[in-house]
Amino acid sequence: MKKYFFAWFIILLAACSSPEPETVTVKETVIAQVPVTVEVTREVTVEKPVEVVQEVEVTRVVEVTRMMTVEKPVTVTPTNTPVNSPTPSSTPTITPTPSNTPTSTPSSTPTATPDLAQTATIQAYGVLAAPKGSGFFTVGTEILPGKWRSTGSGTGCYWARLDANQDPLDNHFGLAGGTVNIQPSDYEVEFNDCGTWEYVENETPVLLETAVDPKGDGFYTVGVEIAAGRWESTGTSDDCYWARLDGRQNVLNNHFGNAGGSINIAPSDYEVQFDGCGTWEYVGS
Repeated sequence: MKKYFFAWFIILLAACSSPEPETVTVKETVIAQVPVTVEVTREVTVEKPVEVVQEVEVTRVVEVTRMMTVEKPVTVTPTNTPVNSPTPSSTPTITPTPSNTPTSTPSSTPTATPDLAQTATIQAYGVLAAPKGSGFFTVGTEILPGKWRSTGSGTGCYWARLDANQDPLDNHFGLAGGTVNIQPSDYEVEFNDCGTWEYVENETPVLLETAVDPKGDGFYTVGVEIAAGRWESTGTSDDCYWARLDGRQNVLNNHFGNAGGSINIAPSDYEVQFDGCGTWEYVGS
């Protein structure tokens, strides 16, 4: 009995130690990289949605999806490039025109004639418009308001326009020969060593024959004693003074310093003053 048991044990042990072969099924997924030939035909119309036609030849089916968004139609305007640009054959040469070319004296200068309106005004106002010398004159009683011109030629002329408190409203000390414009609101005027003062308020400007002659120091009424235009100084001093004045003796423009420059007198100026600038010569308008 023991022998049979032992034999069965050996048979069983042999069966366990030598198992029978098993069959195993393995599934493999192979992704093949196949060369793909793609032919793409694109037709783009700018003003219409874009259509894309694609022909694909493949060993395996390939799906290609493309989305293209066109926000605005694109308009391309070709720029014409000139084939031949004309080249100037010759450039004109600019010849500078000399600036300070002396202008000849006017061929005919008006001759001063008596101003009948001015004469009639002086006669009508009598003593108020009569010529004045040095002294104090009450405005409206002894002297007429308006423009008065000095005929003096000295360098110590003094005049002043005064209010009722004898405070100066305007004054001048220096060359004689200028103009004072007395206002109706002035109370009094003072003249001292200015020669004779003449009433010229209603004077009609008439250019004198000497208006373009060289000028020295003094006051000159524009359009009467001096012609409007450009004048040049021939002086060499360093204390030249000139001024352009309006009808109230307000300074429009002035200069103090070296002589030898020029001044452009406007027709609208009333008067000019020259002092220490040598001789002024008329260049032209």
